[in-house]
Amino acid sequence: MLIIGEKLNSAIPSVRQVFNAKDVEAVKGLAVNQTQAGADYLDLNTAQGEELADMTWLVRTVQAAVDTPLCLDSTDAAVLKQGLDSYVGDKSKVMLNSVSLEKKRLEAVLPLALEYQCPLIALTLDDNGIPKTAEQRIQLAEQLVNILVQKNYDLNKLYIDPLVLPLAVSHTNAVMFFQCLSEIKRLFKVKTVSGLSNISYDMPKRKVINRHFLTICMAQGMDAAILDPLDAKIMTSVTTNNLLLGNDRFSRNFLKAFRNDSLVD
Repeated sequence: MLIIGEKLNSAIPSVRQVFNAKDVEAVKGLAVNQTQAGADYLDLNTAQGEELADMTWLVRTVQAAVDTPLCLDSTDAAVLKQGLDSYVGDKSKVMLNSVSLEKKRLEAVLPLALEYQCPLIALTLDDNGIPKTAEQRIQLAEQLVNILVQKNYDLNKLYIDPLVLPLAVSHTNAVMFFQCLSEIKRLFKVKTVSGLSNISYDMPKRKVINRHFLTICMAQGMDAAILDPLDAKIMTSVTTNNLLLGNDRFSRNFLKAFRNDSLVD
């Protein structure tokens, strides 16, 4: 399971204050702490502010603190390009979050992914919005895969996000998402990803819901998750799920976490 740390996101009020204040040490602390907690990528989102300028500042500040690969998170291709231009080093290591089948977004973001062969998160979304059924989302996933194949993009770097919607809206949203995960992997042999927090929006005990949602997603073969690596309980779930799913050879990672006292009940 690839862990994409979610804490450097301006949608979080306390983080937005840090960005607005240009608090370098606070940003570096979030980058270091997420990396030490097990993040494989750090998601950078500056949408709630001066997005272009903030992205440049954020990329440079985070790179000064850690070598962890970055995931640039924006609906605006100009912001993604700004992040790539600001990044020092091999740009093919930078993940782009995200592209979709929205015409304007596809035409602007896809060339960036193709130019640098970046890992790419692709959303099952088009100009009509998020489809209401699993079948329609799977059809959009197929269209995305076909377009990328035609453009000679390396599908090993592709992560399809079928876009989970809150249980508070419909009690079947999680089940629909699980169906999308399993079918997309079965049909197209590509990786899948999700942000966890949407599932529990406007519900009590959100962290409990998120942890159990993650467990079922991993059982359905989900490859990556955007989550809070500073939440020891959810990271314990990741470690334990990998053990139970046969992804932890000789239980090495579980035993290492046990010896480090990082597993929590």
